[in-house]
Amino acid sequence: MSDNKYIKRFEEIDDDIIVYCGDINRDGYEKLTDICINEKISDSAYLVLNTCGGDPHAGFRMARCFRHYYGNFKVVIPYICKSAGTLVVMGGSELIIADKGELGPLDVQMMKPDELIERSSGMVIPQALSMLRNQAKAIIADSILEIKLRSRLSTKLVAEIATKLATDLLTPIYAQIDPYRLGEMNRANAIGYEYGERLNKDAKNLKSNALPKIVAQYPDHGFVIDRKEAATLFKKVRAPTDIETKLILKLLDDLSLAIDNPDPICFNLNRIKVEENKDVSKEGENDGVSTSEGSIADKRKSPRKVDKTDSTKNKS
Repeated sequence: MSDNKYIKRFEEIDDDIIVYCGDINRDGYEKLTDICINEKISDSAYLVLNTCGGDPHAGFRMARCFRHYYGNFKVVIPYICKSAGTLVVMGGSELIIADKGELGPLDVQMMKPDELIERSSGMVIPQALSMLRNQAKAIIADSILEIKLRSRLSTKLVAEIATKLATDLLTPIYAQIDPYRLGEMNRANAIGYEYGERLNKDAKNLKSNALPKIVAQYPDHGFVIDRKEAATLFKKVRAPTDIETKLILKLLDDLSLAIDNPDPICFNLNRIKVEENKDVSKEGENDGVSTSEGSIADKRKSPRKVDKTDSTKNKS
């Protein structure tokens, strides 16, 4: 526990309340680690997470960092927690999702060939292959049935004709798939799965077969995983209590404006220095909650990044 002279801000909550808002990246990991080292005043904690995603490697380190310093911890999702943010959530032992909160799938976003900005899901080619495989089966089955009903040819000959028909129809499509690109996507998608599996060994909050679904089975990277959907994936999911809503969510309304911030905001909401007035944040009297890095009201003035997406390979 930190040697700094801090005391709790709220009497109703004993836990540290670590707020993280912005991209998941190495700078954010460093900030989170510094907070855990220097501002820890409790052995248990909430991690309030608000992010559009980012680097899965940094997300894994963040989840491991929090478990190292606090053991089991609760994750609070007030608004958006997408992509690599969902990976961080897998490290928590309990998931608290507000009414406006949502998670997202963990499929990696990769740069499109010959494009500077546009990205596509790492599941595009694997899902295309799955669709083509099903289409080939359907063509062969339908052709065998159709030819058999209309002729007296042997089953062996009919099967050969149907197979050649399917091959001729689908070969031009298969020829457009770059095997190197496919391998690249498979390796990138494995990142989220492997990290998620390791985090869940400690957290044990994912239900059986939930990890493959989060990584590969949702139809779109922006698919909304709200509290009800999350309950099909995680064992411990709930809405915030009245106390959590009053002391955490209502005081953090301004953070929704900083979700795309490339320079993450990170601080312990439930601590003040001993020389500060203990009542400074009661009922959120000031226009923002005072922290060691300034008020939330000040932070929301920082420039926002528009149309932020995850980076290739290294981002999920």
